[in-house]
Formats: sequence, C-alpha cells, structure tokens
Amino acid sequence: MTEEKAPFPFNMIEGMMPAYPVIAIMGWAIVLIAFLIGVLVLSPAQSAFFADAKAVRETAAVGSAFVEANIARHVVEAWVPGFKFFGLGLGLMGITMALGVIAKRLRRMGEVITSHFPDDFPAPIPPIPTRVRVFQLSTVMGVMVLLAAAIIGIVLATGLVPDYFNHSIASELNPAGPGSALLDQLGTIISFGIWLAPLRMIGMAFLFTAITIALTVIIDALVTQARTLSRFYAQASSRAGA
Repeated sequence: MTEEKAPFPFNMIEGMMPAYPVIAIMGWAIVLIAFLIGVLVLSPAQSAFFADAKAVRETAAVGSAFVEANIARHVVEAWVPGFKFFGLGLGLMGITMALGVIAKRLRRMGEVITSHFPDDFPAPIPPIPTRVRVFQLSTVMGVMVLLAAAIIGIVLATGLVPDYFNHSIASELNPAGPGSALLDQLGTIISFGIWLAPLRMIGMAFLFTAITIALTVIIDALVTQARTLSRFYAQASSRAGA
C-alpha cells in the first residue's frame, strides 16, 4: 500500500512534522533566553536609569550612565517581545506538528486495518480532509507573521530606537519642535509599537486556530474508525449467528 503524497508546499510541511520535538525545544529555549535577557539586561537597565531623581536623569548628557541605561532599556523593550512571541509560536508549532503526526498515523493505521477486511465488506478510506491543509497553512502563516514581527522589532532596536534615545532628555528630546528629526523618529517608534502588538496577536490566532482544527481532524478520524469497526463487528456477529 503506497502512501499518498502531498502536493507542494504541503509535502515540505509534512516532511517537517516528525521534527516537532526539536521545533518545540527551540521555541521554549527562545522563551527562556527572552526571560534571561529581561532578568540580566532589562532589569539592571531599569534600576540604573531610576537610580536618581528625575531632574538628574533627564539632564544627564550623552555618554552618561543614565543615557546609556535609557538606551538599553528601550532597545530591549523594542525587540525582546517579538523574539519571545516567536519562541512561543515555535512551541505552538511543535504542538500542531505533533497533532499532525498523530492524524497521519491514525490514517495509516486505518488503511492497514481495512486492508485486512474481507472483500465483501466495503470500507473505503475517505479522502484527506481539506481541514488538514487548512491547519498546515495556518501553522505556517502564524509562524511567518510572528517572525516578521520579530524582525521588525530587531530592525527598530538596531537603528531607530538607539538613535533617538541617545540624546539628553531635558536639553534635546523634550525641546524637539514640530518637523524636527527627533519628533519624526519618536512618531515612527510609537506608530510601530501600536500595530506590532496586534500583529503578534494575529500570528498567535493563526496558531491556535491550527491547533483547534488539527484536534477536530483527529477526533473525526477516531470517530470514523470506531464506526467502521462497529459495522464490521455487527456484520461478523450476524454471520456467525446465521
């Protein structure tokens, strides 16, 4: 019995499914790294910046410990959330891939069992549900959205964010007037922060949708197999009693 080959790009997705433990471990490792960055980098930067009065912090000159701490805390806040959500996405992708492996093995098991049924007992294998392709695509879309959000955060954290906050708050940032380069930079940073968070939520929604659909595929496979075996048992019992 030859296994049905999935068309492109689903064959690539199904080829990745057995690697779900590695994908999940990578995801949770990224989440752990994000946690450690928060503890070892963001927390000390926050403590260093708020170590003195507001007047002292805001009048600190470029190159001072206060300005450097202000840069560090905003840089971390710019890229770590996207990095962390990408790790969560990989963890959820691992769950979805594991569910896909279960569904595929259930189908294979059904094919093996029905191949041993007598010829006069009709038990055709149903076609692969469209939902299988939907949850596979939803998984990939979710991870790609989270990856895009993480990359955008990294680009901001390596360019615009440190450029803006590498200034004295009182003498340069606060007096920046309309049309100035500093206000333009601030507007861009704020605008990205407004829509990046919902973008990450869209990626997570894709992944949770994929998990839900994958579970329905498994449930339907189990129900179909149970009904087939019940019909076979009923037919075999009626023949034995005849």
